[in-house]
Amino acid sequence: MEGKKDFGDLVREVIDKGKCALCGGCVATCKLLDYGYLSVDFSEERPVIREGQRCPPDCGYCYYQCPRVEKPELKEGIEEMYEVVTRDEEIKAVCQDGGAVTSLLAYALDERIVEGCITVAVSDKDWKPEVRVAMDRSSLIKTAGTKYTPAATLTGVADAILDHDLWSFALVGTPCQMSSYEKMLTVGRDTHNAHDFSSRVRLRIGLFCKGSYSYEKLINDFIAARHGININEITKMQISENVLRVYAGAEELLSAEISEIEDYKRDGCKVCEDFTALFSDISVGNNGTPEGKSSVIVRTDFGKEVFEGAVERGYIEAKPIDPSGAELIHRLMKQKKEAGIAEKERRMRGQK
Repeated sequence: MEGKKDFGDLVREVIDKGKCALCGGCVATCKLLDYGYLSVDFSEERPVIREGQRCPPDCGYCYYQCPRVEKPELKEGIEEMYEVVTRDEEIKAVCQDGGAVTSLLAYALDERIVEGCITVAVSDKDWKPEVRVAMDRSSLIKTAGTKYTPAATLTGVADAILDHDLWSFALVGTPCQMSSYEKMLTVGRDTHNAHDFSSRVRLRIGLFCKGSYSYEKLINDFIAARHGININEITKMQISENVLRVYAGAEELLSAEISEIEDYKRDGCKVCEDFTALFSDISVGNNGTPEGKSSVIVRTDFGKEVFEGAVERGYIEAKPIDPSGAELIHRLMKQKKEAGIAEKERRMRGQK
């Protein structure tokens, strides 16, 4: 690559322009290359370089693997849609919706398909998302439930390899994180492939996503300050049917229309065109199925193998999704793609 670009170019072209998804891919790549110059500043919700440090002159992988610089190519796959619910009572007691994600991961761990799972939990103190590498059932169950503020999930790829020495693991993440990992593979497999990372993510489970929200604005300003809710009491947050609900156990602390928090959505999410995590083996969400169930889209042959194994071994119950549910999911996919394209065009007009 002649005239290689580096992290400074990533800052100018992506981060400062509000395109960063905060996926953590650049930080993970830097760590896997044994530099470790980059980290995530969650107070500013952006990746940063260590003070006084400059990128090596022949690197630049953080720039070229960013999906907001250039999108990865989507390969042809399958699309099988199911309505799913967990059959595990322990998971059912803590899960959100149908518990499909946690149950599929539990199956993958038990069957030794993976040694660990990169997922996200929240802090007991302040509801901040924390990337975790779960290697047993109890640790996995602690990560159940949806989080609506950003976590740089791909940093867990480096953690799983360098800190836990795992040779196979599952990656759970939002559409931007799935596309970012795909771009890491595209760039890294034929160049550095540091620590053989390209062969270690065995299973990718993507999450339906309409966008994440600034932690400071949603949690501290809207929930805590405006509505007077003690963050330490929160046990669950859920967005469904365009309503945000916040719970403390069975008690509903807050019900708010999604339009009330639209301005808190991260700028980087507004340019995203992917609703169902197209670069996954299996995608999971809560749209298109009844309350208490999960919508699952099987996208690859390997995803189908894992899904069918989980059904056969009694981890989940599944049936084909109702046609009206599939229609809704496709409509939401189209809406998000169109909204992302429109936002990009709006920003381009603003630059002229």
